[in-house]
Amino acid sequence: MTNLQQHQPLEKYQVLRELLSLSGSELLKSVLEKENPAAFIQGLSSDDFYWMVKRVGEDDAVELLRLASADQWQYLLDLEVWAKDLPETQKALIWFGRLLRADPTRLAKWVYKEQTELASLVLLRQTEIIFRQQDDDDWEVPPGYFTLDGAFYIKAKDGTDAHALENILRALAHADYPLYRSLLLSLAARIPAETEEELYRQRGNRLAEYGFLPPDEAMVIFAPLDKTALQRETKILLPGAVVSAGEKSLMPMAPFASLENFPLLTEALTRISDPLQIDRLRVEFAALCNTLIAAASFSTIGDYDDLRRIGRQAAGYLHVAVQDVCGQDPDGAAALLYRYSLQTIFRVGFGLAVKLQWRCKRWHSQSWVRRIGKGVDFWGSPWSEALEGLLFTHPLYYDVQAAAPRYRHFECLDDLRKTQTLLEQVEALDEMLTRLAPLEKKQDISSEKIYPFLFNRWARHVLQLEPSFAPLSRAEAQKFFGTLRRGESEPPYKMEGYRDVFLDEFLKGAADFTPEAQAALRAALEQIWVMFCREYENVPPAGLDARWSPYLALEQTPDNKMKRKTAVR
Repeated sequence: MTNLQQHQPLEKYQVLRELLSLSGSELLKSVLEKENPAAFIQGLSSDDFYWMVKRVGEDDAVELLRLASADQWQYLLDLEVWAKDLPETQKALIWFGRLLRADPTRLAKWVYKEQTELASLVLLRQTEIIFRQQDDDDWEVPPGYFTLDGAFYIKAKDGTDAHALENILRALAHADYPLYRSLLLSLAARIPAETEEELYRQRGNRLAEYGFLPPDEAMVIFAPLDKTALQRETKILLPGAVVSAGEKSLMPMAPFASLENFPLLTEALTRISDPLQIDRLRVEFAALCNTLIAAASFSTIGDYDDLRRIGRQAAGYLHVAVQDVCGQDPDGAAALLYRYSLQTIFRVGFGLAVKLQWRCKRWHSQSWVRRIGKGVDFWGSPWSEALEGLLFTHPLYYDVQAAAPRYRHFECLDDLRKTQTLLEQVEALDEMLTRLAPLEKKQDISSEKIYPFLFNRWARHVLQLEPSFAPLSRAEAQKFFGTLRRGESEPPYKMEGYRDVFLDEFLKGAADFTPEAQAALRAALEQIWVMFCREYENVPPAGLDARWSPYLALEQTPDNKMKRKTAVR
C-alpha cells in the first residue's frame, strides 16, 4: 500500500467531517461546487451518504439523490420505509416521489429492475385499481380515478397521495409502457403478505452487511458485561459490505466523528499508528451505531440530530468502560481499543450503568416511600429526576448542567458517580423516614413531597408541639418563621442560626448508620435546607399562603378553600 493510499481515508474523513459541520444548505452548495460531485458522492459509503442526506434534510436533498448510486438509494429505502418488520408503503411512496424529482428516467429503470416487489406493494396498499374491458361501451369513469391508457383506472386511497402517485405512474409508463402494463396486470396474482415477507428477507440480507441485525438479535448490545469479559473475548468478524478490501473509499467515516466529543478516546486514537487498525475501528464503530439503530427497531432516526445522538450514545459507553478500566491513561485506552471489539467494550460500559440501575430497583421495590404509596416524585429535584432516569428501561442520566436539562445516556464515570451519590442520599433519607414515620401512622402522611415531612415535624419540635406531620396553622407558621429569623429585621432572611439545629434533629436518629450513609444523609439534608431558605428568604410572615408553600404544609383557610373550589369549577 502506498503512502497516498494510506492517507486517502484520513483526508476523506476530514473532508466529510468538515462538510457535516456545515448547515444543510452550505453542505449542499459545497458538494455541488466540487470538480466531480457525482464521483465524490458515489465514493462515500452508504452510511456516510445517509448521514449527509439527513444533514441536508430529506426534502432538500434532491441534488444529492441525483448524484447517488443505486446502492445508496437502496440503503435509504431500507432504513426509511420500514416500521419494525413491515414496510410502510406511505413512506415508500414519499421516497419514490423524491427519487422521481431527482431523476425520473433512472427511477423508472430502477423500479422495473430492482424494486418491482416494493412498487407492487405500494400499489396494492395505497391504491384502488379498476381494469376496463375494451368492449364495455357503457363505461363511466368513477369519481377520483385517473387513467394513463384507458385500460387501468387508478385512485389513491389517501387523496393527499393522488398527485405524487400519478406523477410516478406517468414516469413509469413513459419509460416503458409494456413493463408498466405488466406491472399492473401482475398485481392480481400477488399476495401482499408474501410480498412483505420476501421484501423483509431481502432487506435483512442487505442490512446484515452493514452491521444491522434483526431487532431481537440486535438487543444483545444491551446485555451488560462485567469487565472480566474483556479477558476472554474472541474477536468477531466484521460486516462485509463496509470493509471490502478493494473498496477502501467506501469505509464509513461519519459516525466515527462522534468519538471526538471525548478527549480520552481521541487521544487514544492518536496512539494507534496502524492505518488498518484505525480502519477497523471506523468499521466497528459504524456497525455499533447500526446495531443500536436496529435494536430500537429503526425507530430512532428521524433526523440528523438523532444520528448524532446515537453516535454519542455509542461513544459515551465506550468512554465509560475505558475510564473504568484504564483511568485517564491514553496508552492504556489505546491498547484496550486495539485488542477488543467495540461492541464488547460498549457492553462493559453499559453494564456499569445497569449495575447502578439494579441497585436502584432493588431499593425502590422495598422502600418506605413506595410502601406508603408515593412515587419517585416524592423526593423532589434533583433526586426524583435521577431516580426516574435509573428506572427507565435503559438507564439514563439527568444532566442538570445542560442548557435545557434533559435525560441522556451516561458518558463518563463522573455521570455514574453523581447519580450514585443521589441514590445513596435517597436511600439514607428513606431509612431515616422509616424510623420517623412507621407505617401504622400512615394516616398522618398526606404530602406529595418529602419537604413537609421534614419541616412540619421539625417546626413542631422547634415550637415544642406534639410531633406530627400534620399541616401547621397560619399562626403556628408565623411563630415558626419568627423564631428562625430572630435577629433578622428585613429580607432576605438567611436563618443561618438554625441550620445546624435542623441537621442535628434528623442526624441524631442516624447514629447507627454506616459512616457512608451518615455522610449521604447529611449532604441531602444540607441541600434541602439550602432550598428551603431560598424559597422563603423573601416571604414576609403575612405573605405565607398554603397554596404557595412547597416546603411547609399549612392549613387551608376558609378563603383559600373557597378560591380553590372556584378554580376547580
